[in-house]
Amino acid sequence: MFLSQSTQTRLSGLDVLRNGSMLMVVLLHVSGVGGLLAALPAGSLRWWALWGLEALCSCAVNCYGLLSGYLGVGHRHPLSRLGSLWLQAAFYSAALTVLFGLLDPGSLRVRDMIAPFFPVLNGTYWYFSAYFALFLLMPFLDSVLTALSPASAKRLVLALIAVFSLADFISPEEIFSTRGGYSVAWLAVLYLLGGCLRLHPPARLPRPWLLLAGYVGFSLLALVGKTFGVSQPGTFFKWGTLLSYTSPLILLAALCLFLALYRLPPLPAPIARVVSFCSPLSFGVYLLHAHPLVWSHLLAGRTAFLAQFSTPLCLAGALAVGLAIFAVGIGVDYVRSLIFRAGGHVIDRLRAGRSAPVN
Repeated sequence: MFLSQSTQTRLSGLDVLRNGSMLMVVLLHVSGVGGLLAALPAGSLRWWALWGLEALCSCAVNCYGLLSGYLGVGHRHPLSRLGSLWLQAAFYSAALTVLFGLLDPGSLRVRDMIAPFFPVLNGTYWYFSAYFALFLLMPFLDSVLTALSPASAKRLVLALIAVFSLADFISPEEIFSTRGGYSVAWLAVLYLLGGCLRLHPPARLPRPWLLLAGYVGFSLLALVGKTFGVSQPGTFFKWGTLLSYTSPLILLAALCLFLALYRLPPLPAPIARVVSFCSPLSFGVYLLHAHPLVWSHLLAGRTAFLAQFSTPLCLAGALAVGLAIFAVGIGVDYVRSLIFRAGGHVIDRLRAGRSAPVN
């Protein structure tokens, strides 16, 4: 079945969003876990530049969640797909544990050696654990989404934003706990929002450049609010959460970026091929660099040295490290995909041999 040009354009834009979101996740970890943000002189130009990059990347997980709902609603959710994701996570967890065990045997605890066999229950990757639970709920969420009228879908969107995003910001307590977005509850909210966008798209949208301006504006406004709001005594709002995934401004930034790239014009053929090649491999970037052993041994504190350079060099250094991690992750996951494909062929041959008639 061939895709129409509009469908191809949409999928191309969403592939750009998928890859871009994963790169943003990497940049968040490079600056945060790497120690760069903590090493910057507060209030300096470097501080504002790198925290500005942090703000622009803070909607990454929200974009991924919106994509899950937009692309998932109305489709089957076979358990075999969940099994493939589990095998992928277990592969990385086991391979990295064995590698670190060989390079530095004394660095592994008993928990580290057991964790690869239970990547969900051990929480090796928080996003995968939350997505695993979300996947099991998707058929039921789809039933809700497909039963909604356009008016009901609009009310649901407003209710989700008010209850799980706005209320979390204006209330001094976590009355509807989403753990700052690190939970299956928040991923379910994003899935429902993405599904509503797919089934009941807005009749009219601003121009893409205005949506991109909204993405930048909401992101930087969140940074300014967090920076100056936390210093105000006796304030009711939780200013410190404005850069979290559940922040109303960060959610709006994600929606603007999603809708802007959804309408992205067709890409030149060479770029489109690169984007489509990387897209199915991008989750492997997360599984590779976010493993606890990689964090503690290779990433933690390793980018703090960039804080000594000028603002352009500091910013370029962070981007270069992020792009390098992304590129290595894509390459490693491509090799992983070849290994899995070869293993699948072997299993198919064994099955064919067993089912062959005996003369």
